[in-house]
Amino acid sequence: MKLIYDLRLLTGQMHGMARYALELLNAMLAEEPQLQVGALVRRPDDAALLPNDPRVLAVACKLAPYSVMSQLSLPRLLDGLRPEVYHCPFYAPPARFNGPMVFTVHDLIHLRFPKDHGLRHRLFYLWFVAPAAKRAQFVFTPSEHSKKDLIELMGVPEDKIVLTPNAAGPAFKPAKGPVTPPEGFPARYILGVGNLKPHKNLGALVQAHASLSGAPPPGVEVPPLVIVGVKAGAADWAKPGERLILVPSLDDASLARAYQAAAMVAMPSQYEGFGLPALEAMACGAPVLAAKRASLPEVVGEAGLLTEPDAEALAAGLSRVLAEPGLAARLKEAGPKQARRFSWQKTAQTTLRIYRRVARRFGA
Repeated sequence: MKLIYDLRLLTGQMHGMARYALELLNAMLAEEPQLQVGALVRRPDDAALLPNDPRVLAVACKLAPYSVMSQLSLPRLLDGLRPEVYHCPFYAPPARFNGPMVFTVHDLIHLRFPKDHGLRHRLFYLWFVAPAAKRAQFVFTPSEHSKKDLIELMGVPEDKIVLTPNAAGPAFKPAKGPVTPPEGFPARYILGVGNLKPHKNLGALVQAHASLSGAPPPGVEVPPLVIVGVKAGAADWAKPGERLILVPSLDDASLARAYQAAAMVAMPSQYEGFGLPALEAMACGAPVLAAKRASLPEVVGEAGLLTEPDAEALAAGLSRVLAEPGLAARLKEAGPKQARRFSWQKTAQTTLRIYRRVARRFGA
């Protein structure tokens, strides 16, 4: 099968969509020996980020992922490449392409919380993403919650939506023995992973931790809070000190160690299309505290402690995990079992099955 796989979003930074795109591609290559992939990249140097596989050929097209020029030029490029299937694993497929197209919508955060993202993002969805969803043969999405948003906010027919959940990568697994935290981490800590976007709600986690530290339960020592993904001074609450440590980024191996060594991992998001950090933390055997919002209950199931995302409720949840060793032990044991319910192999199998259906529709 000849697949044109759109990887113009690759920059070297493994944000969520880039991670999804590469993990899925690797899993599909392992699953389908006959797969031939033309990988669209923005610059020739970006080819170094692709899987080292002779079946993958880089196609440098110099088109920015979210530009209007891309919307005008990409359909002509795709017509010339004549794919059996074109897959855009992020939000910017060409709205005017009439060929065998599928694409992935990870979430509809820009439409669900419009005040946090501005008019430009809403117009991009209105002018390009929604029309592309109507033209696409299928739309992939990672959770039931995102599926409901696609139906409600963009009017995508339910029979066109296919669930393709994320999964933890191979680096994320329980430690085989004692584990040392990454350099610069304290010996014991609570971990948060995210960014400054308002829906990540990390400010509420910082507030909850400060409140609990000021009035801990009897006999409970509250460890420092470490947040990965945020630079010092980037927000009003991002003021590092002995009780708050900010780490701008970690590679996968170091992040896995951070999960493995954490006293617990807190994910206070008010909205997630999936919630990969919660899954990675569970895969590493960390007790997980997560907000009972959007897709997080789907991902965490009964293997994490769910709470409301306000600071008071988060502080109560942190307190419970710290004060109840039996609860922490149960969460540590349940996490890897829950994480194993999600696999890139299964998602790749589903994706390839849809590719074949699309190829047949277009006579390939």
